[in-house]
Amino acid sequence: MMTLHGKASGAFSSITGEVTFTGRPFHSRGRAVLVTDRLGLSSLGYRGCIVSGGGRAGSCFPHHVCDVEDASHLHEGDIVSMDGSGRIRVLWEEGSSQNCLFLTERCNCRCVMCPQPPARSDSQPFLRQAEEVLNLLRGKKISDCCLTGGEPTLAGEDFFRLLRRAALEHPEALISVLTNGRLFSDKAFVRHLAGTPSRNVLFCVSLQSELDALHDEITGVKGSCVQTQQGIYHLAAHGFAVEIRTVISRYNYRYLPAFAEHIGNYFPFCAHCALMGLELHGHAEENARKLEVSPPEYAPYLKEAVRILERRGVPVSVYNVPLCMCPEEVRPRACRSISSWKNVYLPACSFCIQKEHCCGFFSTSASLPEEFLKPFTEGE
Repeated sequence: MMTLHGKASGAFSSITGEVTFTGRPFHSRGRAVLVTDRLGLSSLGYRGCIVSGGGRAGSCFPHHVCDVEDASHLHEGDIVSMDGSGRIRVLWEEGSSQNCLFLTERCNCRCVMCPQPPARSDSQPFLRQAEEVLNLLRGKKISDCCLTGGEPTLAGEDFFRLLRRAALEHPEALISVLTNGRLFSDKAFVRHLAGTPSRNVLFCVSLQSELDALHDEITGVKGSCVQTQQGIYHLAAHGFAVEIRTVISRYNYRYLPAFAEHIGNYFPFCAHCALMGLELHGHAEENARKLEVSPPEYAPYLKEAVRILERRGVPVSVYNVPLCMCPEEVRPRACRSISSWKNVYLPACSFCIQKEHCCGFFSTSASLPEEFLKPFTEGE
């Protein structure tokens, strides 16, 4: 998530509120965070303030963070948290289709390509924050909401409660869950989904290979391949749509066509299959030598995998791979998939006529495959 920094007015616990630049009636300021260039009487009554200029101490003013240079990156209606360290995090970006509720840093896999390594931290602050975001979204019309982590299912009853609440309070939105699916191999665990509407919920399940040994090597957990596939079947049996995701790496790129055949044979009910490029960050950066594979190396395998899935009638998309690095036949399936706060384009992309349709690159990646960049020009 996008993070801004400034100087806090003092030590205070985390505050979550809805951003406003235009101001609110006094009776509705308690849920809002005012963004202003200076504090004054018009700042009173807000949950907190973000000040682009210098702050003004005084017990009558709300807790605030001043000298925030990037406050212009915020939008009316964004939901942010701020605390006494001077850190401001954007928890919900108004108008974005890539918003997430982060539930936990814990995970029951140790994936070699994980861009956000898990941690054994207390999940309660994240869960409270997710609850506060849903409180602020109540009554609003949204298009998408994703529950993620870590592994969000490790939040147990809190996960089911927040999922149920998001799906019921926003029936018009697509509520997606990013999960490795392992816990859903337990039929008793799946039964906790009772009462959660299936019509607007999508489980996005990570499956890294059709080969047990290879998948388990990538996830770092023996038996995880069997558990994940059982979880997919159990979710589908309960009426939930399932998307299967795999990350393309040196471990598995040669097996992509066989993986596609496996999806077609054993998961023909799959709502969508996503073949994803690497974000070279976290564990992925640490294991770069084992993971990195160039676009020209994996291109023919990616092309064949997409062709197989299309032939089998499985909807397929390619995420995180720039258009110019996709085989021509694959480009119609390539999506703008990288979250806006960590999306970047290289200088050469400025002249590309397909830039607005291209995912670009992860700004968080340790290195980018610049040598394979071939911007599209007029006449191509």
